[in-house]
Amino acid sequence: MLKEDFEKRGGFYDVMYHGNQLSGCCYMSKRMQKLLEYFFDVIIIDVTHGTNRFNLPFLDIVLINNYGQTNICFFSLMPDQKYQSFEWCLRNLKSQLKKMPRVIFSDDEEGLRKGKF
Repeated sequence: MLKEDFEKRGGFYDVMYHGNQLSGCCYMSKRMQKLLEYFFDVIIIDVTHGTNRFNLPFLDIVLINNYGQTNICFFSLMPDQKYQSFEWCLRNLKSQLKKMPRVIFSDDEEGLRKGKF
């Protein structure tokens, strides 16, 4: 589905497999890319676990626009909450950034704290 959406509308996606099984994916639509291009100053990173049918950690990155509204600008299903998984997600996000955020908020996620953005 991600590949079809990418071919139809553009944007960005990356998929990680372990054998024939999905172990992770990242996605940004064209709209998400444009929002991040305009409102890049502050982003918020959060991870939830066990809330989807794949039982994979879900990383979402949101921004706040000039109207105080929260908008999703990147999301990913990760294989686990280890440093390497965060590194993979953030490397994909960084490949899509035109400007670096000035402030990044996140919870006290150990795997995320070890990474460098």
